Amino acid sequence: MRFNIATKLFIGFLCVIGLNSAYIVIVNKINDVNAIVDILKHKNEVKNRLLRLKTLHGVQGTSIISFAKIGRQESVENFRNINKSVICMIDTVRQHMDTILAIDSKLPGRNKPTVAEEAGLIHSISLNNTRYSALFEELIDKPALSRKKTMGALDSLDDIIAEALDSAETITSERANKRIRDIGRNVAEVKNATMIILGGLTVFSIIFGLIFSRTITNALRRLKESAAMIGKADFDINPSGFPNDEIGDLAKAFSAMAVDLRNKQEELIKSKRLAAIGEVVASVNHEINNPLMIISGNAQFLEMSMDGYPDDMKERVKTIIEETGRISEITRKLREIRNPVAQDYLSGSGQMIDIKQSTQ
Repeated sequence: MRFNIATKLFIGFLCVIGLNSAYIVIVNKINDVNAIVDILKHKNEVKNRLLRLKTLHGVQGTSIISFAKIGRQESVENFRNINKSVICMIDTVRQHMDTILAIDSKLPGRNKPTVAEEAGLIHSISLNNTRYSALFEELIDKPALSRKKTMGALDSLDDIIAEALDSAETITSERANKRIRDIGRNVAEVKNATMIILGGLTVFSIIFGLIFSRTITNALRRLKESAAMIGKADFDINPSGFPNDEIGDLAKAFSAMAVDLRNKQEELIKSKRLAAIGEVVASVNHEINNPLMIISGNAQFLEMSMDGYPDDMKERVKTIIEETGRISEITRKLREIRNPVAQDYLSGSGQMIDIKQSTQ
């Protein structure tokens, strides 16, 4: 399967993006931390409101005692005004708890601290405060001598409300501490996840860079060696073993170029050889044909003048004429050589040109 260099780089880039997507985990953890911080802010508001409720409830008790002992109407108005503040404060606490519950529902995890117990205590405080206010209103309408039983009921409710406020404050503090521990755990998880992701990115980048750079540099080094071989007239370039990409295409182009150069070199050698043979043939024709013509002419003259000579002498002259003709034919064929074909000497030492095959 072919992978271009651009494709390889794109795949590496996608892998880096894939690793970076792990930062979503970190972002989610950071969002969880931010949500817990918001919960802590509302928890702190709840705690402050509970402290304020304890203070207001104490003032309510003081107003009741003041009215019961000396019958001051200012104490009644003070109690009623404080009761309105208490009711408003309780509603505010409930709103903060509803906000905490809404934020808490978006956080992952099964062992999350809830506000159910605190909400139950606030509901109990609200009901008891309503009863507390109603008993005080009954107390106002009763004569001084018949207030003892109502005062006892008020004292009991006062203790119940005070205990509920203390419990709500304690639970709120415990839940806040649990949230603080959650923040510490989430921060540690964010830190660990960040280190793992950064480490993974670093290791992947190093490995991918080493493999990719080594693949390219090794291929380029082989191409450089191939170019040096071509420069030394060694055209045996092997295109195999290169990656199946642009560098592999370049190696194949190098191999094809080497084949073309080898063919051109062979053609050049052949043309130079033909040129050298042509020069030799011209010299041979000039140096051999001139005396050969003289020998052949004189031999023919002798043949025509040998009437009455012995037959063996005539045969020798005839042989001279035939051999000079043979030599003339050879020099003619030398001029017709187009594709020199060499063959070994019969003795096995060196080579000679086959004139017959070279002129075909």
